[in-house]
Amino acid sequence: MTLLTAIIAAAIPTAVYSLLLWWLDRYEKEPLSLIFAAFWWGAIPALALALLVELFVLVPLEPRLLGPEVSNWSVVPLIEELLKGLAVVGLYTWARREIDGPLDGIVYGALVGFGFSMTENALYFLHYDNVTTLFWLRSILFGMNHAFFTSMVGLAFGLVRHQRDPVLKGLVLACGFLLAVLFHAMHNYFVSEATTVGVVASWLVQFVGILVVLLVAVLAWRGERAVMERELLDEVADGVLSIDDYQEITSSMRRLQHQSHAMLVGGWACFWKVRRLHHLTTELAFCKSRVRMADRYQRCDETDDLRREIIALRHALKGQRMAWG
Repeated sequence: MTLLTAIIAAAIPTAVYSLLLWWLDRYEKEPLSLIFAAFWWGAIPALALALLVELFVLVPLEPRLLGPEVSNWSVVPLIEELLKGLAVVGLYTWARREIDGPLDGIVYGALVGFGFSMTENALYFLHYDNVTTLFWLRSILFGMNHAFFTSMVGLAFGLVRHQRDPVLKGLVLACGFLLAVLFHAMHNYFVSEATTVGVVASWLVQFVGILVVLLVAVLAWRGERAVMERELLDEVADGVLSIDDYQEITSSMRRLQHQSHAMLVGGWACFWKVRRLHHLTTELAFCKSRVRMADRYQRCDETDDLRREIIALRHALKGQRMAWG
């Protein structure tokens, strides 16, 4: 297989899965710069470091220790999840204000995993001539595996975001990492059996894990919507938002409908204005929530600036909204 074909075969499914993940984060979308940083850490540095460790440390020791089959499901998951998890640690350390809860942690952890799996799959495809079966297994059937594994680390960081007890934080983070390693090890063990039962068992592990992640996402949506409804209600009373704006902004479906309509009727300029309005109002709601929670990692001194920009955008969009009907 040529390099270009291998890249395309690995990148297209990953792009589709990443877009689905991006859709999960309905209200407070993460900055594109951090999204790309998480993805490319998994795609290049994490995978490169994992290959180096496995090549120069694990391979020479395998004959005297565990053997390649055992190390594949015992040591390899530990190495890879540790190196992927470093990206989540970095984001949590230097961009903590963007991680507001479990869903944000899942998004960043899964993006690291998607980057890792994309490059790993491309390398596998380059190594073999006939990759049809390999493509369906690695890119399609198990295409979410690495994202699911590392999302456990991200979930743990999201859960401890507002936790002040260091012991509890340490326990939750340790559990998140151990779950990532455990699920990764289970996958490697089952597929190493090279049987239909093993493949099905590994897929079931992934399927159940993804269901758990979706459940967390649904609970996070409810929590985020509650924050929006609570924090923006007095903005209606103060005239910053109208009641129609409030109902639209607190509903992810109505947001999407308005943005789509703006694109179809007014083009890119109107779309970006509407999207910007939704973004600013979301920032205002969460900023007020952080102040209410006395978040020691985030200072929200920009609420007045946000209100002024929201009012200006609403005024600019008023005529266009009336024209749309």
